[in-house]
Amino acid sequence: MSPFRNVLKLSAGDLVAKAVYFLSFVYMAQRLGVANYGVLEFALAIRTYLVLLADAGLELWAIREAAKGLSITSLASRVIPARLVLAVIALSSTALVAGNPQLRLVLFLLTLTVLIQAFNLKWALMGQERMSHVAIGLMLSQFAFAGCAAALVHRPEDLLLIPAAFVASELVQTVYFGRLFVKVHGIPKLILDWRGIRSMAQPVLTLGASQCLGLMNYNVDSILIGVMLGPVPVGLYAAAYKPITAVLTVAVTYYQGLFPALSRSYAEQAENFRTILLRSFRFTAIFAVPLGVGGTLLAAPMIRFLFGDNYAESVPVLQLLSWSAVLVTLRGNFRHTLNAVGRQRLDLICAATAGAVNVGLNLLLIPRYGIQGAACATVFSEIWWFVLARYFFSRHVMKLQLLPVLWRPLLAGAGMAIWLVLAGDMQWILRAAVAMAVYVLILILSGEPEILEKLKSARQVYLHQPYKALGSAK
Repeated sequence: MSPFRNVLKLSAGDLVAKAVYFLSFVYMAQRLGVANYGVLEFALAIRTYLVLLADAGLELWAIREAAKGLSITSLASRVIPARLVLAVIALSSTALVAGNPQLRLVLFLLTLTVLIQAFNLKWALMGQERMSHVAIGLMLSQFAFAGCAAALVHRPEDLLLIPAAFVASELVQTVYFGRLFVKVHGIPKLILDWRGIRSMAQPVLTLGASQCLGLMNYNVDSILIGVMLGPVPVGLYAAAYKPITAVLTVAVTYYQGLFPALSRSYAEQAENFRTILLRSFRFTAIFAVPLGVGGTLLAAPMIRFLFGDNYAESVPVLQLLSWSAVLVTLRGNFRHTLNAVGRQRLDLICAATAGAVNVGLNLLLIPRYGIQGAACATVFSEIWWFVLARYFFSRHVMKLQLLPVLWRPLLAGAGMAIWLVLAGDMQWILRAAVAMAVYVLILILSGEPEILEKLKSARQVYLHQPYKALGSAK
């Protein structure tokens, strides 16, 4: 099966899951109010680092090794105990977080999920490229989250009930993947294999450090805003980031689904590896360009529709962060390829330097420009990461010409932007829908290979249907 068809299954399921998750947060933002929603987002920003500490790169490493054919049961016997030990350390670390008692309590309750995460065997199915099952698990998890959020959160005082939704979500996912694992491989051993853990420590910790620094580039601004400006600006900034987060999680899932194919093809056949990469650049460019154009020109009605007039200050932040989403989506090709081919140290360098740029610019710009300064810091750090990752990719993996891949989506994006400006008085959802139609039409007229291939396949299926019907009648 084509790796992209497999990734499409995963991405479709995750798109549904993340849409449900996104709408749940829109609902909670409206019920909690700006201040309490800011507390929740501040706690979540800190919790994300603790979740990464509880994983330390083990999941990504296990996916890569499973894709190469390493024994799944052997991997599980090393990964589960190691993650459980790290989960206890991460949960204990919540006591070190300073802040008001409400924030500490919310953070501790949210971080309880790391104990369940240790037993989550999603990585085994990802490594074996069983993406349909992974997609179902992700959807079940987010439906559980949404159901708990809707049942428990009705007013600002319900902030402390939200961690129950996170626990339910993680529990559903862990049970689902655990049952699938046991059916095929049996119950995994939970015995610490110190020799095996020591052998995997260096690549795992390198991957984990890179993920942590990548996260820093993503949400350190929210933490610094909370420290320097308080919870209300965090709530406003988080509202602007929420549509970006929803979109980027689709990109993250796409690369998680593609990662096993990249690891396997690099080890097996160089030409197939190059073909996969070129197609991936085309797909991600087609996906990324409308994010920047639409996010810039539709930010105001989008924020008003999702969060209400109280979040109006989030509009310019969303306009800036939309372009960070474009950069993150495109540079994912460089980043995940470096990790797939064993060049995780180069990815770590990219993440570390981009994180340093981000923190430095945030400290410089937030006191003077507030949440807009934080957004600018994020965009500049993403530009740096993109350029450096492309340099390492070209020097250590292979040279690829990007202009043949990018010019058609950029041209179509320009046409989309012109339409959005000219049709400014039209209802915004209709304007967005027509803009996407303009974007796709320009891609078709300019000869975008991926779009033309999909149209050709759809036409063949359509023309074949009458013959199938006649055959059935006979």
